[in-house]
Amino acid sequence: MQVMQNNIPFHVRIYRQTSYFLGRQLGIGTNVTDTMTSDEDLETYINGAPKMNTIHNARLSISQLFGVSIRRYSIEKILPKDVKIIKNPSNEQIEKYQKLVGGFNEIKLLKETMKDDYHLYLLCHKDSTVLSGTQSILYKSLNSSTPDFLSFGLSYQPDNTYHLLPHLMSEMASDLDAVNMNSGGCVDSKNAAVWRKVLHTKVRGLTYYVSNYKADEVFIPELEFDDVVVKKFNDVPSEDVVKYDNSIFPYQRQEFLLAKFKNGIGRVAYDKSGKVIGIGLISFEESSGNCEIGPIYCDTKNAAQAIFQNILQEMKGFNEIRVRCSDKFEDSATWIRPFLRCRHEMTPFAHVKFNRVIPDGLNLSKVFVNSNPSSAPC
Repeated sequence: MQVMQNNIPFHVRIYRQTSYFLGRQLGIGTNVTDTMTSDEDLETYINGAPKMNTIHNARLSISQLFGVSIRRYSIEKILPKDVKIIKNPSNEQIEKYQKLVGGFNEIKLLKETMKDDYHLYLLCHKDSTVLSGTQSILYKSLNSSTPDFLSFGLSYQPDNTYHLLPHLMSEMASDLDAVNMNSGGCVDSKNAAVWRKVLHTKVRGLTYYVSNYKADEVFIPELEFDDVVVKKFNDVPSEDVVKYDNSIFPYQRQEFLLAKFKNGIGRVAYDKSGKVIGIGLISFEESSGNCEIGPIYCDTKNAAQAIFQNILQEMKGFNEIRVRCSDKFEDSATWIRPFLRCRHEMTPFAHVKFNRVIPDGLNLSKVFVNSNPSSAPC
């Protein structure tokens, strides 16, 4: 009979659940570890448990569940005192995590601009090796009748591990009371089961697809847009960008969005009467020479193409460009085709999932390219 897990130390639970998972896979009993409730129990079991049957041989396989990032650690040496959840990571720890999750994450920008509404939790070994992580952003509604929501993202755990991220997200969800408010975001298929278990994300929205093109696969076509006037972000009032963003995403992120536009190549599209009909941005990763389109929010396909054409005329020396589209808005997939020398191929990237409803007020019919899916659902 298993003991209740209340008040059982975090890493005792890690060892118990790892042993349980492995036992299920190999068809062996796990009743010994099920009774562990303290650091002392765990240490006694590790140092003195009888090495019998297939449990002894299975131990050698348990470490594989921890993946590449901690492959050098033996499971016998990972005790509760060796691993901890970091709720306020140092800059050094953040940089290590950024290397794990790859380019175009916006951790530092979100931390600086969203302030207390941004959280990043990391699971680290005592030598500061980052093992797992996830972030969340509280988006406060601009409409008093519309509820706020929590957007999770950058959920990461090494390949072939099944327990690090669930424990980490459970801690964050508990701290933020995520289950009792509308919570979710964009999640890839690999981690969807973890989100469903921890956040109860059973409401599914759109699916995002991603495409990557080399510099020689993109060109500037001879397109004319007589009804669209495109201006540089630095030459227009910042309120034009903020107000248009609010019409697409009616939640507070003004400081973050403006900082993102300042760091990239941003454009604003107007009609002949001076009305804003679109905003667009391309961000660069200097270390790789790669760039990413998004967001591009526009009233029409013409406006989206005019913005991108204008930005391309300024871009030089990039290696690869990334663009995303959704399955709920056909123009988000077709607008870029005149700019490609190759076939437009799309790979499923992430699903928008929430535990209650897709956040109210999102104007997805104007989202030609979403913003970074790790930080917002559109």
